[in-house]
Amino acid sequence: MMKLLSFLCGVLLFAVSCSQPAPVSDDGDTSDNANRPAAITDSLRQLYQHYLASADPEIPLKCIMEPGKVNPGDEAPRDTLFFLFREELRTIVAEKNIFKLLKYVSNDIKVGFDSDNGLQAFISTWNLDSPDKIPHSELWPTLRILLDLGGQFTSKGDYFEAPYVGPCFPAVADPLIMGAVVGAGVRMRAGPGLNTQVLRTISYDLVEIIETTPVEETISGETYPWVKVKLADGTEGFLFGKFVRSPAGWRAGFQRGEDQEWKMVMLLAGD
Repeated sequence: MMKLLSFLCGVLLFAVSCSQPAPVSDDGDTSDNANRPAAITDSLRQLYQHYLASADPEIPLKCIMEPGKVNPGDEAPRDTLFFLFREELRTIVAEKNIFKLLKYVSNDIKVGFDSDNGLQAFISTWNLDSPDKIPHSELWPTLRILLDLGGQFTSKGDYFEAPYVGPCFPAVADPLIMGAVVGAGVRMRAGPGLNTQVLRTISYDLVEIIETTPVEETISGETYPWVKVKLADGTEGFLFGKFVRSPAGWRAGFQRGEDQEWKMVMLLAGD
């Protein structure tokens, strides 16, 4: 317990110290100081354009509603500061840097549907309570996937939910039964395995999730179970788990505060 408390205190003290404002120079409004806001704006704009150039041009800002589909959308580029915030989060997640990450996690983050929420619950839920556990936490691959799957703004642009599946899911579909294919040209197979017959290829279809099978397979270094699904025409088959998601699955919410800073305020699964 003492080890846990010492570690948490160190993490929180680090986060607080990093959030303190930089010292103000006594030199007054020199020419360098006067030009600083414009330079920062230009720098941010250039960084934004750099990241935007590498974004998938096939993914529109708004998800296009279409019968039988859950089409992707990513509104993050609409807000320059949020877009850059998300790119920084991606770097932090790739580095598995818990100290940097916690600066962007709300003290009141929602991690469940009971009263056990907040930063300490977040740390406990994701096994972040010791340096040895942090690199192996499931938090990192979970967040990486969520940040890669777009999302949509709500609440007049002050809240962003990722991935796009939840915000773009048809209101008439039951989120506890139905799911979304999160890819184009996804092979639907006759059995739960890469070597089984391909029945057809589908793109961003709305499907009924029949069963998550116990059969797991590693493809291109990623391990997922095979999921049995049913299409709108009644055809049943199996999809590699990477390519099918439930709107009740893992999702993250990001809120802009009164100080205009973005923070993660939700990371949970279930309904």
